Order: sequence, then structure tokens, then C-alpha cells
Amino acid sequence: MTKDFKNELIGERIVLKRTYPNLETAKVIFEAIDSNRDRLKPWFPWEKLTLKVEDSLKYLFNKEEKTKNKEKLEYGIYVNNEYAGNIGIFNINKDRKSAEIGYWISSSFVRKGYMSEALRLLEKEFFENFDINRIQIKCDEENIASMGVAKKCGYIFEGKLREERYGEYFDSFRNAMVFSKLESDFKQENQ
Repeated sequence: MTKDFKNELIGERIVLKRTYPNLETAKVIFEAIDSNRDRLKPWFPWEKLTLKVEDSLKYLFNKEEKTKNKEKLEYGIYVNNEYAGNIGIFNINKDRKSAEIGYWISSSFVRKGYMSEALRLLEKEFFENFDINRIQIKCDEENIASMGVAKKCGYIFEGKLREERYGEYFDSFRNAMVFSKLESDFKQENQ
């Protein structure tokens, strides 16, 4: 994987912009997280670790090392130049030709198709330009919205990972649902 990651991916209604480690980006991300805590808390353990702008900035610097090593890439989702959420591709493995995608969106942007558009933009970039054969999405079995995006975008349900992690919010072990799309699926969809 020798290609460089693009700074922007442009869709019909959205723009994905790389999340660089700087104070302005950290502030925008933190404000979105802070105003969406109730929605994020059940699904994302990092929510409770993001208590001030500096926490977001520290995260951005930490993930940048993985970006330099071509293991992870994140984009902010922008609608009419307004930050709406994040989508990232991680666990990028050039030997296995696989990766995983995760995402979240602010409440004022839900149920408008923005996340599906973001997912399609990111998968297209990686299937067409980075020699990826398999992209996976994992989410909690009660995260109906996340599963809905995966299904809407043609990801195939592969199975349930029983008690895959402990969820502090629920105070219980959580099952994860696994969805995937192969490069052959992507090509067939786009014929």
C-alpha cells in the first residue's frame, strides 16, 4: 500500500475531510461529542474519556502515528461545511488485504442518508485504490442504526461474536454483529 491517503473525498451531498491533529479540529470534534453524549455513550467507550478539547487533541495526535503507518485513517463528515460526525477505516492489513470501518454521526444529521453516503465514499476509495479485498463492520447487537447503515450499503451479515466485549454502560458482556463486503461484492454492485 504505497499510495497516499487523500485529504478529501467528495460526495454528492457530503465531503469527507481528514482529521489532522490541530486545535481547531479537536474543538469541532469535541463539541460534537459533548452535545451527543447520550447517543454515543452506549456504543463508544471513548466517549467517557473525552471530557475536554485537549482529550480530543490527544486522540488526534495518537491516531496520527497509525495513519503515518497506513494502519488507520479518519475523516470528518461535513454537510454544507458543517461537521456532522466521523468515519474511519482501521486495522488496515496489507497482507490480509482487509480493514474495518467504524462511524458515528450527530443527532441533527441522522436518518438523512449522510452516513450511508460516507460509507460508500470510503469503501470506494479503498476497494479501488488500496488493494483491499474485505471490509468489515462490527457493532453492538442493539445498535440498530449502525446495523441499518451496514445493511443499506450492501454489507453481508456474517454472524454474532458472543460476549465479544464488556460494556460498562450496560454493565454486561456484549455481543457484536459482524458485517462484511468483499471487493467482488463491490464490483458487482457497481457494474
